[in-house]
Amino acid sequence: MTPLAREERLAALVLTLLLGEDLPTGALAAVDWNLLADLAEQNAVLVRLADRLADCGIHPPRRLAEAAERERERARVALGVLELIAAAAARHGVPWILTKARDRLPDVGDDLDLLVGADADAADRWLLEGVAVNRHEPTLAHRLAGSTLYTVTGTSLVLDIRHGRLGHAGQHADYATQLFRNQRCVTLGGVTCAVPAPEDQLVLAGVEKVTARRTFHLCDVLHAIGTIRQRRAHIDWDYVVATARTLGIRGALSCYLHYVDDIYARLVGAGVGLLDPATRRVLGPPPRGLARRAEFGRAGFRFPALWLTGRVHAQQLVCKLVARDWTGANRLAIWPFAAVAARLDGRATSIAPAPRPAWPEPAEAQMP
Repeated sequence: MTPLAREERLAALVLTLLLGEDLPTGALAAVDWNLLADLAEQNAVLVRLADRLADCGIHPPRRLAEAAERERERARVALGVLELIAAAAARHGVPWILTKARDRLPDVGDDLDLLVGADADAADRWLLEGVAVNRHEPTLAHRLAGSTLYTVTGTSLVLDIRHGRLGHAGQHADYATQLFRNQRCVTLGGVTCAVPAPEDQLVLAGVEKVTARRTFHLCDVLHAIGTIRQRRAHIDWDYVVATARTLGIRGALSCYLHYVDDIYARLVGAGVGLLDPATRRVLGPPPRGLARRAEFGRAGFRFPALWLTGRVHAQQLVCKLVARDWTGANRLAIWPFAAVAARLDGRATSIAPAPRPAWPEPAEAQMP
């Protein structure tokens, strides 16, 4: 096997620890702890890594420990916000799903992603009753995606609320409805939340992880590996693949899971992949001409993003046209212009203009 680069060796160390595998002798002897702390923070695995090291009787340097404690505080804030949201949703009868945070807690990552079953400002106002927030100025890309961003006042926590739509252009309205039908309830830190079913979490990976983005993260890979290993005999792959085909993302899903399979084989499995032959056959091959592996850097796993996004975007546009879903097709047709505009004016999601108060006369708000 090709020797791993320095960042990939650290990624292998993180995955090995967090998947509960035994560390090779001397694996921590020459660790660059500063780089490891930075890498773990950017990939939303910092708290879990610190906890796992403690379980192994290893006390990391001060920088990693302090960074982990800051992330724990963000997690406490996030759980407090989720508690307020859950209570407000119950009072007002607003259906909502927490689409990602379950994968990451006690790490938080960039934001909390919520899906609500209504395309209206009123839904946000009801859902965020009691939470002090500032709303980000929406870009055209946000409007297409059906997404509104809020920052919780006095914190760095961002809420990304999707309104009855999924996908980079908000093209999957029907699938958002399907997600609500299949939802599961879990308890996170004492808060009961609705989350996608395991099969839908895999479909969402095809929707989100390799389209309209440049990288995916260690937390994403960790969740995919954990889901497949723990539920290998119970995953309804026929549902996963049929849904992905309907959405026009079968190629994207196959690409992402083959990337995860290769990452597992190279970094954890000593050359042995994650997917069994039957699952590989059901998924089908990734798109032709695609790089066989995603390369790891400090900010995550890189892949040929422009090529893949263009291909998957075109496939979805064809699917929408064939299905006579003119709304979804229009959104997909407009999206490239919105993406270019966001890039040119520096107003991508992570570089939004300064937030402003969400409502002129906010309800009695609380700090979590």
